[in-house]
Amino acid sequence: MTNNKRNRCECGKAMNKFATRCKACTKKRFDELHAKAAAIVATGVCPDCGAPLRRNFSITGWFQCSQFGADGFRADSTKAACGFQTFTE
Repeated sequence: MTNNKRNRCECGKAMNKFATRCKACTKKRFDELHAKAAAIVATGVCPDCGAPLRRNFSITGWFQCSQFGADGFRADSTKAACGFQTFTE
């Protein structure tokens, strides 16, 4: 016998057997994450350490803490490194 039970999202919609959310819930979740990231970027301050944020032009919408990376790449090498990164798009 085979199991014909469909996987269901938390909202009740049927979804792919490999998915964790339906497409509508996934889009809603990403929209929430992007809105949160945009609010953080609008302040211009890292929420983890308080240093300014810097845009990384490698990928559209990528922002990093200015204290991210090795000593030669951080804004102030005397301060601790910070790993905060976010995407707005």
